[in-house]
Amino acid sequence: MKKQLGFVLGLWLLGCDDPLKTVELVEEPRLLGARVEVLDDVGRAAPAPGEMATITFLLASPAPAQTQGFALAACSATARRGARTECAAPPFAQIVSQDGEAGSVSLTFEVPPELDPAGRIAVLGIVCPFGSPSNEGKSCDGVEPGRELTFALELSREDDVNLNPALEPASLTFDGEEWPAAGALDGDCAGQGYVEVEAGSKHAFEVALSEDDRDAVPHPERLDPVRESLQLSHFVTGGDLSRAFESIAWDSDELLRRTTWTAPKTPGLVRFWLVLRDLRGGGDFTARSVCVQ
Repeated sequence: MKKQLGFVLGLWLLGCDDPLKTVELVEEPRLLGARVEVLDDVGRAAPAPGEMATITFLLASPAPAQTQGFALAACSATARRGARTECAAPPFAQIVSQDGEAGSVSLTFEVPPELDPAGRIAVLGIVCPFGSPSNEGKSCDGVEPGRELTFALELSREDDVNLNPALEPASLTFDGEEWPAAGALDGDCAGQGYVEVEAGSKHAFEVALSEDDRDAVPHPERLDPVRESLQLSHFVTGGDLSRAFESIAWDSDELLRRTTWTAPKTPGLVRFWLVLRDLRGGGDFTARSVCVQ
């Protein structure tokens, strides 16, 4: 199913997208993913009280030179109430960045040592494509509307280590060949190092996941899953993808994932984003491009 209804991904809210738009097509700036890294152990997604961590959000855009401002705050989260995530106390870390000041949307913070490891952290804020946040951090001054975000972050527990799944560069192939990463450009993409294809042609790309991407999880009951499930998402600025999302069950052995794509009939650079999530706060994302001739 390609149409989105209130586009929400797991623990974090992407804002109010048009419910009639195709999920995988990026036609305007959109928040698509997040990655948390513990500073002393970047592979770990769940920090412990007293540790430093950074959360980085993926803002995808068809514009090759997207700039943004943003305002983010981290606080201890209230108890779970459905899908809502709110602050239980004033923020312990905040950042306000004006348009173009930062290359990525991110916040670095220290988890207060007194926080209960059984609790959660909420990261709330707004991202302003080609604009800056207002003084109160609730709106944007640019021509684009702000993208509000909410992320709920679990803390580290002795019996439950949450690592980030990884989209390794070597794990991505396009039509069976290495799919190199290359920055976006505005203008003719021919001969610039991108994979080149003909307009309207059909292709396939593959992602080779690893057994290590699914962490063991506590399973108090005999029939509970013994490790994580994963979700792999694909987004593109042009053409047609065979699907936007796919799930990798905790007990699945199908770790090589293949998606087909039909190039648009209009020449130019097409950008792709892949987002991998473990549905517990861990994640990774990467970008690739193809030049359509």
